[in-house]
Amino acid sequence: MGDVEGGEQNALVSAVHDELVALRGAYGTLTVQKFSGFPTLIRVCGGGDLLDAYLTFERELRRFVATGNRDEVAAALSISARHDTVLARLEEVLGQIEEPGQSRDQRTARRWSDRGLKTIAVDLAHTADIRGHLGVEMLTIAVTGTRVALTLTIDHFMTKRLPAQAPLIRFWKYEHEEPIEQSEGLTVDLGRVVAPEASNETYRLKRYTIVAELPENLGEDTVDPGDPLSSISLEGPDAPMRTVAFVDKSDLGETLTLRFTAYRTIATIEVVKAK
Repeated sequence: MGDVEGGEQNALVSAVHDELVALRGAYGTLTVQKFSGFPTLIRVCGGGDLLDAYLTFERELRRFVATGNRDEVAAALSISARHDTVLARLEEVLGQIEEPGQSRDQRTARRWSDRGLKTIAVDLAHTADIRGHLGVEMLTIAVTGTRVALTLTIDHFMTKRLPAQAPLIRFWKYEHEEPIEQSEGLTVDLGRVVAPEASNETYRLKRYTIVAELPENLGEDTVDPGDPLSSISLEGPDAPMRTVAFVDKSDLGETLTLRFTAYRTIATIEVVKAK
């Protein structure tokens, strides 16, 4: 690892450790709401997704309690034990860890926890790096065209350290409001498409152009305004810090319009009956 990457990793470990200490000292039991105030932990444990991060963090703490050494167990319990105050959680630590013949109090448990939190911070940062949770991805989808065909210009910008996985495009039609995937030949794996690319030491950008012809009869006369008639989905990798932007410059006339949604790994462009 180069000096720059090493410096970034050290800074990340420090930030994770600071938030672990703050989380340990915060009042209340560990909940999603409590965890939501710690953005670095959300980033390293779930790539920016709060629920994924919380569930991953809980699972990691349970692992440390089950398999860790004394300091790691103390650190995990000082955050996850079901007590409102850190003093009560440290008492739980003393109750869980038996060391006969030694005089112990909350200061002892805090020293154990302090050492364990340093280990946990390094482990979380390292795991996040392996899983690709530390990168940045931006997907910009610009649509032009008319009732005959739509042209999608897709700019895929991402950190080089992320796995090189371009979006998969599927085309769908709707029958009785249910999406049905069109023929397999209409599925486009952009990872297999040769596209112009620009890059530097940190980032890369690829631009893809896809033309989607629209059927002559979409069936707009059989659905209510706002109902979808066909759609295009773009399925990306399990992205870390993803941003998806949509630019609509199409002209589908008075009866049709486009509706865009993005959730987690899937972005969808629907052709809907105009209201």
